[in-house]
Amino acid sequence: MSYNTTTYKYMKYKFSLLLILLFTAFSSLAQTHMTKIKDGTISGTSATPNPGVILELESVNKGFLAPRLTTQQRDAIAIENRTDGLLIYNSTTGCFNYWSTIQDTWLSLCGTPPPAVFEITNLQCSSVQSNGNFKQGEFLNSSNFLTIPVTVTQAGTYELTATTDNGYYFTTKGTFPTAGAYTLFVPGIGTPNNGYDSGAQGDRLTILLNNRESNCEKYIFVERANVNYSIVCPDTSIEGAYMIGQTLTNTHKIVLKVNVISVGYWSITTNTSNGYSFRGTGNFSQAGEQTVELLGTGTPISSGTNSFTFTTNSDQMSAACTAEIIVQPIKYTVDCSQATIAGVYKQDEAMTASNTVTIKVDVQATGETNISTNPVAGIHFTSGPLSFDSIGERNVVLTAVGTPTTPGDHTFTLNAASGMISPCSFDVTVTAQPVAYNLICSSIQLEGSYAPNIAMTTENKMILNVNVQYPGAYSISTNTVNGVTFSASGTFTITGTQEVTLTATGTPVTGGIHRYTITTNSSVGANTCNRNIEYLYRKMNILGLGTGMYQLGTASGSQASKAIPQALANFGPNGTVKMEGITIFNGGTGQGTTLKNNINNNKIDVVVIGYNYQPDAASIAILKDFVKNKKGVLIHSQENDANSTRDLINAIAFSPNTVASGTGQTYINPILNIDDPILTGPFEDVRGKNTGSDVNNSYYITGYSNEFQSFIHQEGNTDRSWFLKHNTLGYVYIGDSGWTAGTASNTSNTIWPAAITSGGAPISKSYYGGVTVFNSLLYANTLTWAIKYVQENTDVNYQIP
Repeated sequence: MSYNTTTYKYMKYKFSLLLILLFTAFSSLAQTHMTKIKDGTISGTSATPNPGVILELESVNKGFLAPRLTTQQRDAIAIENRTDGLLIYNSTTGCFNYWSTIQDTWLSLCGTPPPAVFEITNLQCSSVQSNGNFKQGEFLNSSNFLTIPVTVTQAGTYELTATTDNGYYFTTKGTFPTAGAYTLFVPGIGTPNNGYDSGAQGDRLTILLNNRESNCEKYIFVERANVNYSIVCPDTSIEGAYMIGQTLTNTHKIVLKVNVISVGYWSITTNTSNGYSFRGTGNFSQAGEQTVELLGTGTPISSGTNSFTFTTNSDQMSAACTAEIIVQPIKYTVDCSQATIAGVYKQDEAMTASNTVTIKVDVQATGETNISTNPVAGIHFTSGPLSFDSIGERNVVLTAVGTPTTPGDHTFTLNAASGMISPCSFDVTVTAQPVAYNLICSSIQLEGSYAPNIAMTTENKMILNVNVQYPGAYSISTNTVNGVTFSASGTFTITGTQEVTLTATGTPVTGGIHRYTITTNSSVGANTCNRNIEYLYRKMNILGLGTGMYQLGTASGSQASKAIPQALANFGPNGTVKMEGITIFNGGTGQGTTLKNNINNNKIDVVVIGYNYQPDAASIAILKDFVKNKKGVLIHSQENDANSTRDLINAIAFSPNTVASGTGQTYINPILNIDDPILTGPFEDVRGKNTGSDVNNSYYITGYSNEFQSFIHQEGNTDRSWFLKHNTLGYVYIGDSGWTAGTASNTSNTIWPAAITSGGAPISKSYYGGVTVFNSLLYANTLTWAIKYVQENTDVNYQIP
């Protein structure tokens, strides 16, 4: 079968058909749905194949792999199994093959027939002949060829080469159309460098059949040239600079003076030393002294002095001459002044291939070296093995190795290395890891008291432990909740567990339980804690003085004086005023020592005076000390002893003109529109509203000190005050002992103006003349003011002397 262009085109057509048949097998849905297989290496492309494609494979780093068989394995496939278009990759020939039923053979897709299988048999080896005369120094011509018989067992392409070590060889290639016996004519190329004496075998031929060496051994005799000359040793000279690893060029030569006796082809070679040698050939056309050049080949391996001796083809033995050549040792300078630093250098983060420093190197003599630095802070730089094969400037990249342990600016100095002249240094900055620490949430401790409307002080703290991994500036704070924020800042200088104090700022808006989230500037991931804080006024101790329902110590639980402060919905953890609660003590009408003991022993915070309590001089002194020194609160209501009323008011803030006088004329007492916590308290804003007198027998105060603020005047008389409050101390005066009297069921409009619900909640009441009065609401606001004042000011441990 001949192999031509038509056959090749047909083979390509068959291959295309084969691929279509093969891909059809990958999809059971091929008749209705085309298939595309993607391996994820390409993004942004359609999941469906291109139009007209039954199966599409998509990848940028993978290919389609066909079955791989040797020629022997391919041929072992049974005839009945050789389906038309069957495709394999022939690992013997390195080409795709497919079975053609029409041609009844395996065809190749390489664009040529497959490599032929052929050999030179032992019998044929004896028939291998060289043709023509081979003479030292004479170029082969068309008469110089080999005739080589071969036996072909598989048709295909061939290449036959016969080589020598003497400057010439033979080669031919082509295609065997069929198996069988052939005789190849192999032309010679080149010029024999050496000749041989008569009787010598000559040059051994190495015969390669498609790059496979044949066992056939043949020799070619080369006639020696009849030339006679001698080397004039003293006149030998060396040209060129010889350096390690630098391949010799036509500038590297040995120049010899020779004395020619008889002309002809000449050949002079040297031994190979340190990886290089010299050689020269030519024709002497005249006798006498002449100059010849031997050109160098090869690459010097190491520095040092190398000796070369000369071998000639002269019939006359030359004197033993030698030439010595010095190969320079590597030599270079380094310049770190413009070092280029690349990559990120961070504490405790291992160096990668991106962490480099590039320096300038000026090579003056080639060779191999290794440039590295001293280790600093856990890292060093190295170039790895370097081979400088040319002179001049170049950049050398040093790669960082290790893991930086210490942040800061670090100086790296090059180590003295082979060929380096004067090492240099460069600086690299290692950045510190950002501050990293973990909050130990279980360690949170709270200090200080937390009550509504009481501004935070330096006593209000959260104290917690943190575990520091990387020191640095820290910032720890909470969100602002209920008007209060906790925060701390500073610098961690060491690692490990440490205590941090967060100080509170702000003023709580309300009471109750509020949740604070602690956050940090730590580079560690989610690093938060939560802590609930309950804002409550502390438990208050209130002492009632007087009798009946007019003071909370003797009133019943259904009467306003006692019901309002005792109702947890009013004053309790979940009440209108968030506090731990109120404990009520009854002081009755006790005076002097009895009063003092009641206050000291029960750690009284608030004293409420009601009907029928007229303090004597000793009691007034005790109450004065209670207000001024203990910083307690005195709610003083009185309507039946003008003198003691006047004296107690003057004890708090002396004014020689203070007068307490009675009137039987007014049930309704309007509240002024003044901005004060008592009037704008949490139970109701009572500004501009009214209060009522119990049975129309109130006292009014005149001539009082300017340390007092009047909230309620006698209607129509601004000089007469029914409700006084001291501007700075915990003292109020109300000119009616029954102003807090009332129950849930009483509807009278002349008595008991303090109305409540059955649960003790303060409410307004329709009173004298149909006017609505707000006594119980004002009373609850007054208690609220007293509680806040006590929380802020009262010395719990103070004892009245």
